[in-house]
Amino acid sequence: MHNKANLYREIFLKSKKQIDKKLVFLNNKEKRLFLETTLKDEILKSENEIKAAFDKAKCNNCGTCCNLAISEFPPEALKNKVQNGDISSKSFLETFELYENNTAPNNLLQNNLCAGFIQNSSEKLYFYHCKKVQMKDGKSFCPVYEKRPMVCRNFPDTPLEILPKTCAYNKWKEENETKALFIKALNDIRKFYIENLPE
Repeated sequence: MHNKANLYREIFLKSKKQIDKKLVFLNNKEKRLFLETTLKDEILKSENEIKAAFDKAKCNNCGTCCNLAISEFPPEALKNKVQNGDISSKSFLETFELYENNTAPNNLLQNNLCAGFIQNSSEKLYFYHCKKVQMKDGKSFCPVYEKRPMVCRNFPDTPLEILPKTCAYNKWKEENETKALFIKALNDIRKFYIENLPE
């Protein structure tokens, strides 16, 4: 079984080879047109397919994403992103706060999430929880669910998210993760070529 980094590398190299085959016969103007229009349209089509599949899945209100949001960014870095106009970071900080001493409850880390990912991560991870979530009849309850912020409405915003085992979107993630890695590879390659293409 591939780990995600190896699978991404394999997909990246395969995608680059296919793009290079198309570009080799084009002049610079045609290359730019292909990269900025044709390839972009192909990427958008794939993104729309993933979104359509996401819209068919339904949240089962397990509450884990409310009680444990994982980020590679500490609050200070997120605040800096907000100052630079990052709307996603603003929404995240308005909704979530860091667990005291960055220590999430053990039952969440062990039972509901990919504990292996957390233990094997080469990056320092930060554990947040929703400021508004409450307990009702022994379950997590969102008092603003119908008016919940975009960061909550859009979760998970990509099949590359770390999802708790209890999350109803795991099937969607499994079915679309490889496609999302292709999209990431195509976007990375496209951006590099556009930036380095002579005028």
